[in-house]
Amino acid sequence: MFSRRVAPFAEERRDSRALVLGAQAVAAAGVALLAVLPVLAGAEPWVLRPVALACAAGLVAGHLFWFARGRVRRPWLALTVQAALGFGPLLPLGEPWSSAGGFFAGGLLLVSPPARAVPWALLACVVAGVVSVVPSWPGGWLEAGLGSAVSAGVAALSLFGLGTAARVVAGRAQEVCELKRRTIAEERMRFSRDLHDLLGLSLSAITLKGELVARLVPGKPELAKAELAELLVMSRRALADVRTISAGYRELSLDEECRAAADVLSAAGTRVTVARSGIGELPSPVATTLGTVLREGVTNVVRHSTASWCAFSVSTEDGTAWLEIVNDGANGAGGGEGSGAGLRNLGDRVEAMNGTLTTEVGPDGTHRLLVAIPVGSVRRERPRAS
Repeated sequence: MFSRRVAPFAEERRDSRALVLGAQAVAAAGVALLAVLPVLAGAEPWVLRPVALACAAGLVAGHLFWFARGRVRRPWLALTVQAALGFGPLLPLGEPWSSAGGFFAGGLLLVSPPARAVPWALLACVVAGVVSVVPSWPGGWLEAGLGSAVSAGVAALSLFGLGTAARVVAGRAQEVCELKRRTIAEERMRFSRDLHDLLGLSLSAITLKGELVARLVPGKPELAKAELAELLVMSRRALADVRTISAGYRELSLDEECRAAADVLSAAGTRVTVARSGIGELPSPVATTLGTVLREGVTNVVRHSTASWCAFSVSTEDGTAWLEIVNDGANGAGGGEGSGAGLRNLGDRVEAMNGTLTTEVGPDGTHRLLVAIPVGSVRRERPRAS
């Protein structure tokens, strides 16, 4: 189930990363071509042409290596290489090479805080404009210098924008990994908690019924047959619980849980008293939570105490649903407030419904579990179609 939840995010992450990486490669190559093509087509000495090609290739490769994945390793080394390859050829090549200075200015914007990076990036663009007009000084220096500075600035903003997009995608990838980890952990916790809380009573009941059938078979076969029929009903109910756990959906009937709890306690030889009032209109989440608490509470009475009697009541009063389970087995083996590892799970369930769960042991050896859940804060669910 959790794999289906996370798969769309993983596919979206892979597509976004590939798109951003491709866009950065195209942008970096485009800026490099804007700088190197005028050199190749111009009247510069032939020896400068392979130098320009090598510098352009180095700028593209360095930008993709250091900035394309969102995280910049060794930023000052990256800036040093970009400054050397972007500004070094400006004096011999002049204005055509000015856009290459955008690699350094864009790198500054990517590795430094905006308050410090913006002034230095603007200065780098101005330097690119000034240095690029030195070979042609003094003719048309203002127009050429301004155009070179603007060319470097546009290249810097393009590379900075795509680098920022890569950083956002990388952050998104980390969020998806964290979401996947949390989803897996929550799914494992849910499965473990539901397996303990929902199957504990059913398996205890099946065990007790099986022991009772074994005792009745020699002398009372007809009664044993009737008990065996109830045992089959309990086993089918346990199988249905397993299916609801594996499907991630569970909705319990509080009336059925009260009857099942009374049957289990009676089969264990415990005298039972049940009181129910006003539970028919409880929202499904509240009824399911109370039914789960009742299951675990009765399971603890059967497995962890020597109770001779047990009384439980379910009621609603002043917008609050109440469940109380009291028995006299707290002084027996395993009894007491700490019996039943599922109480921690039940506390989490009740807290999720803005309720409270308390347990106490009386001086006369009685153990009391009390749950209160405010009904008004829970949205009432529509009945599900069967």
